[in-house]
Amino acid sequence: MPTSKHLLRSLALAATALGALTLTACGTQNAGAARNAAEPAAAAAVTASPSPRMLSGKDLERHPDPVVRAEALAVRLANTCAPGTAMELPPLPEVANVAETVPGTPPAAEEPPTPAQPPASADAPADLPSDLPPPQPEAPVSLDEVPLADVDRCVADAHADRIRAAFTAAPADEAALRKTLTGLDYLPETVHRMPGDALEFRIDLRELSPGDSLALEVTATGTGVRVDAFGAPTADTPEITEIRRKQGA
Repeated sequence: MPTSKHLLRSLALAATALGALTLTACGTQNAGAARNAAEPAAAAAVTASPSPRMLSGKDLERHPDPVVRAEALAVRLANTCAPGTAMELPPLPEVANVAETVPGTPPAAEEPPTPAQPPASADAPADLPSDLPPPQPEAPVSLDEVPLADVDRCVADAHADRIRAAFTAAPADEAALRKTLTGLDYLPETVHRMPGDALEFRIDLRELSPGDSLALEVTATGTGVRVDAFGAPTADTPEITEIRRKQGA
């Protein structure tokens, strides 16, 4: 099964940031070498900034960037369930945000503003009727649960095991449940409180699952949490809290 399209885009962003960091470092070293050749050795002693340590493989699950940790976890679980399912992350510098602009690189050029159109003249001829057919009404967005692929079901079981293991007792409140989930490297923007009296969250893993549809439902119980997996549709990316579960799920 191919790697998630969303995950591939994230990997490309990370690799681009790494390439920019490497090019910047090489440019700094080359400029320093030229200065050293032109100046006396005694005056050319320069203290170089240490390069960030590189992390790769499973070590990326300890990376300071939470996005890298979440992606590294997703890659490991997918490839444990089905080897070769997800592309491995490239080695990345141990920095807090690998996607931030590297110091010393020029910012991206902004597109020039689109010039405003002059107001239409009262004497201007009216627009001619178009021969194009009228636009068709948009299909309604599906909010119904969808089936999970086998590899996503396997990945879901691995997620469920690690979440249940983190709760040795019932979570005290919403804040405690959310804190534990984000501490397990589920990104805050993917963790959503469900409406209602029950203490229940949904974790949206559609962008980090091989089938682009995995979601988890985590509900507090008297002794810990219950974790249920389900498939969420991706067309028009409906809100995860609005997905209708199947009866009896």
